[in-house]
Amino acid sequence: MNRIVSLGLLALLLLTSCGKKSATHTLREGKGGKKLGGTFYTNETGDLRSVDPPQNNDETSSHISESLYNGLLEFDQNLNVIPCLSQIPEVSADGLTYTYHLRSDVYYHDDPCFANSKGRKFVAQDVVYCWSRALDPSTNTLALPYFQVIAGANEYFKSGATLAGGVVGLKAPNDTTFVVTLVRPFSPFYYYPMLGCAYIYPHEAIEKYGKDYAHHGVGTGPFQFVEYKEGQYCMVKRNPHYWEHDAEGNQLPYLDSIKYSFMKETKAELLSLEQNSLDHVYRIPSEFYKDVVDENKHAKGKYAKYQVLHIPAIASQFYGFNTRDGVSNVHLRRAFAFAIDRNKIIKYVLQGQAAEPGEHGIVPPSMPGYPFKTVTGFTFNLDSAKAELELAKKELKGQLPDLTLQYNTGGGRNEDVAQAIQSQLQSNLGIKIGLHQVEWAQHTAMIDEGKAKFFRLGWIADYPDPQNFLNLLYGKNIPATGPSSINSTRYSNPEFDKRYEAAIAATDRAEVNRIWAEAESIAMHDAPMLVIYYDEDYHILQPDVKDFPLNAMNRLVFTHTWFND
Repeated sequence: MNRIVSLGLLALLLLTSCGKKSATHTLREGKGGKKLGGTFYTNETGDLRSVDPPQNNDETSSHISESLYNGLLEFDQNLNVIPCLSQIPEVSADGLTYTYHLRSDVYYHDDPCFANSKGRKFVAQDVVYCWSRALDPSTNTLALPYFQVIAGANEYFKSGATLAGGVVGLKAPNDTTFVVTLVRPFSPFYYYPMLGCAYIYPHEAIEKYGKDYAHHGVGTGPFQFVEYKEGQYCMVKRNPHYWEHDAEGNQLPYLDSIKYSFMKETKAELLSLEQNSLDHVYRIPSEFYKDVVDENKHAKGKYAKYQVLHIPAIASQFYGFNTRDGVSNVHLRRAFAFAIDRNKIIKYVLQGQAAEPGEHGIVPPSMPGYPFKTVTGFTFNLDSAKAELELAKKELKGQLPDLTLQYNTGGGRNEDVAQAIQSQLQSNLGIKIGLHQVEWAQHTAMIDEGKAKFFRLGWIADYPDPQNFLNLLYGKNIPATGPSSINSTRYSNPEFDKRYEAAIAATDRAEVNRIWAEAESIAMHDAPMLVIYYDEDYHILQPDVKDFPLNAMNRLVFTHTWFND
């Protein structure tokens, strides 16, 4: 189906261009040749869901939160762990205790939640507060599957955050020391302080804004909240008291502000870039891909003046099944998995804008050191698809479930792929499925609550470890009640869980990866999801943008970005 830019999108495009420089930025000279100032205009194809860290699990919210908050640790552009609010932690010999030594020169954003609207100093008790609140069920937290390894976390959650003494595994012996105790050795915990749910914020902001805090974040990050207009934009400005400086002594960040617009169509994004109303576009509309780049992925034609950056992403795109209430029959799921021609989707729908077809598991090939080729997934095989379908019909006595594929708005790409999947299932298996597009916030809520039987999702690594993907399949991540925000397919297999737990306990990296791959092969055989393709990220930038934060996890921390007019 051909799509045009709607009147609503054109109106939004005009709105986002208001106030944008027509030719130049007004910049200040900094040390070492840096230029300071300017507003960076970027776009997210989904609206802001929430910048409240316990609810932070979608791309738009993550990108905006990355500007507002700091974690105890951070990643550099090569995804090495570096200090942030804390030094690299001391870990006890038994792997149970992590001791963080915190900075003493960090202040929160100036905000009306504080006396005289002046941000106070960050202290260790703030970390105890934030991480405890991430275990409070009244916040609708999505963090429990991550934080339940902390001693006392499950008990605190079950008590409704009323347990006397709080979470026993979280302690602040003084203002600059934070100590975490785990219930068992758990090597991925090293990365957890970089998660969105682990960002640090002051209790005063929660007390003042309540539920409205979802759209008014207060942190210690390089930028601070200014304004949010639903469905239109979010504006953040430079934090004048930010603690970090560059090597030349310039206080960071260099930019004066960032404006995130919420145009849904990537074609409208590209037009806005051409009109100089955006500084950055993420992904290239599939139908324009070959117009924008040549066979070597270099910008060409009228786009040659722009910067085109690309990198294989630690990210996978997949369609999940609700394996408990919707598509519980494994043969039907396998039939779908064999019936999808992923190479055709990449060639004709995505126009080549992907790293590889999803023919192995959910862990992408770009995961450092992971033996992804040993994981047996699904390739297009019509004979196998039909054989699995016959087994499904036999077990279901000919009564196949009526299925509707639910997908979110996302710049048009999600719709294009969904239509291709719908067509292939009709042509290859004679199965008709419906399509239902919903807004991102509603989409994820319905998936978490188990109300979507067949749904589109993508997973971008929160940290470079296979566990970050395979925890989506861990049976013990399915809560007894309430939303299942991590294991959205509600898949459970004791053999997978056994190997998952063995990998967590192992210490040798090669052995850990071998066990992960073995576990993943077990899960993929059960086809709880259709892995469609592995992402390659593309970013188009105006010529004057410098030091854009390109990395394989698409973390958009604009602390060091600047303009060079």
